[in-house]
Amino acid sequence: MTNEKNIIITKLDNKDYFSEIGNKIIGIIGYGNQGKSQALNLRDSGLNVIVGNVNDNYAKDAEKDGFKVYDIPEAVKKSDIIFLLIPDEIQKNIYKNHIEPNIKIGATLVFASGYNYFYGFIRPRSDITVLMIAPRMIGWGVRDVYVNDQGFPSLVAVGQDPNNNGYSILMTLCDRLGMFRKGGCAVLSSFKEETLVDLLSEHSWVGVMLYSFRAYYDVATELGASPASVILELYASGELAEIAKSMRDMGLFNQLKTHSRTSQYGQLTRGPLYITDEFKKTLKNEAINILNGTFAREWNDEENNGYIVYNRLHEMAKEHPMETEERKLYKILGR
Repeated sequence: MTNEKNIIITKLDNKDYFSEIGNKIIGIIGYGNQGKSQALNLRDSGLNVIVGNVNDNYAKDAEKDGFKVYDIPEAVKKSDIIFLLIPDEIQKNIYKNHIEPNIKIGATLVFASGYNYFYGFIRPRSDITVLMIAPRMIGWGVRDVYVNDQGFPSLVAVGQDPNNNGYSILMTLCDRLGMFRKGGCAVLSSFKEETLVDLLSEHSWVGVMLYSFRAYYDVATELGASPASVILELYASGELAEIAKSMRDMGLFNQLKTHSRTSQYGQLTRGPLYITDEFKKTLKNEAINILNGTFAREWNDEENNGYIVYNRLHEMAKEHPMETEERKLYKILGR
């Protein structure tokens, strides 16, 4: 799963990788956040890009951006390299019904995450080259850094390589996406590793942050703090975003020097109190459930049952008093 050599590529070597792509047609399936950004980057880097999308506002957006837009089966038929940039939960059905019957012999399929390929929900034919380019960045960010002549980091992998040119195609696409510009890199990974680190984030610190903020709100308001002051303190002021930027630029603990000494002392002495052995045990169990497919089966059942739990949890979240107070504050702030 892990790459013991920790190979991080920041630039291409002297090989003529572009010859592996030449004038091939690249089909972007799904013109959402990642699809739009990657399509624009690839086209601006000189590649022949078309878009496959259902007839909706995303398709209209692609047309406004100057792309030739086709329904998904037609786009697949025309494409030599296919970027599958639609949501994970609908990929397997779209692949089975619209991509698999129409994909060219010897085509290349590019995933933006490891999920469906790792779990075997999508099993491309043996003649298909399978790649992964998983940006560690929100979709619009992939475009913003490109426009500003900056790069971005991605986990990348070759999953299936029948013609022994998968790595060459992968490196060319990374380069044309703008990955190797200043500040960017490609980390040689695997579909398994990407699935683990991506889902484990969502199942641990990301979810913990949401619900710890709720707990903070409950405690602080019970002790007399105003809802507005609490919400501003937690995230609405934008300070949290600035801290995240400092972590990105300076490192996790090195960014502490941008805080007051009182803040640093509080974080360093009280932070560990919450990370108990029980927390670590829960984290390990979640990692195992990701790798052994337990979560994937659970989520697949949830999809098949009409998202009953998913929708109810969203409704329960909206019922919390913090949501009402957040709406009041954001209306005052013009958001």
